[in-house]
Amino acid sequence: MTPDELDARLEAMTSIIRDAGRLALDFFRDRGSLTIEHKGQQDLVSIADRAVEELIRGELAAHFPEDAVLGEEGGGEDAAQTWVLDPIDGTFNFLKGIPCWGVVAAYVAHGRTELGLTYDPVHGELFTARRGGGSFRNGVPIRVSGNRTVDTSCLALAYSFRQPKETYVGMVKAALDLGFEHRRVGSTAVQLGWVADGRCDALATLLCASWDAIAGLLLVEEAGGCATDFIGDHGLLGKGGAIACTPALASELEALSGLRLRRER
Repeated sequence: MTPDELDARLEAMTSIIRDAGRLALDFFRDRGSLTIEHKGQQDLVSIADRAVEELIRGELAAHFPEDAVLGEEGGGEDAAQTWVLDPIDGTFNFLKGIPCWGVVAAYVAHGRTELGLTYDPVHGELFTARRGGGSFRNGVPIRVSGNRTVDTSCLALAYSFRQPKETYVGMVKAALDLGFEHRRVGSTAVQLGWVADGRCDALATLLCASWDAIAGLLLVEEAGGCATDFIGDHGLLGKGGAIACTPALASELEALSGLRLRRER
């Protein structure tokens, strides 16, 4: 995959994801009319998730018909060139009227995330990254916080009812014992954007899917941070933990999560 080909995909997806975000925002403003389905305990889905994913899939088919697509709602496969989509990361927030959710897309070529985009349409913030090209918020370069001490750091957390609650409680206790302040706001992708932008200093989740994390993990790496290799650890179709942080907090984050950051990119 040449830089020009990646740039073409990034430019196209920047436009597509903004269109998808506008559609999602329309649904958000009229969320009272949505029919809600349950995929599992505290795991909700609505027509909004499916409509947003269908919009992105349709645009990708028109622009890059040779690329495969893997989406949270529509499924897909692990191919040589695959777009990985989460149409609404933070669906619970979305359906409850909590303004913390995002539209997420990542481009994976031969097992490596090359592009990552997370769009927060409520606040008009688009986070983008191309491997080797840095991370940006609305076109402005961003960097991780550079914080060096736990007692002035904020750790973003994520939780799924698919994991044993004891493991999450244990991680929270470990974070408190180390001295982290912490937040759990309900969107792994948005929180990873915040780590890349220096608003939070680290993120830890013990169970997520590729569409939740890989775009944001690239954002953090390209913003000068450290992150786990989700695809290498779990595969594109697998589920597992992920962590990311500003570099000085790497050992503490590994200690509280039991996960290991990638040392070489």
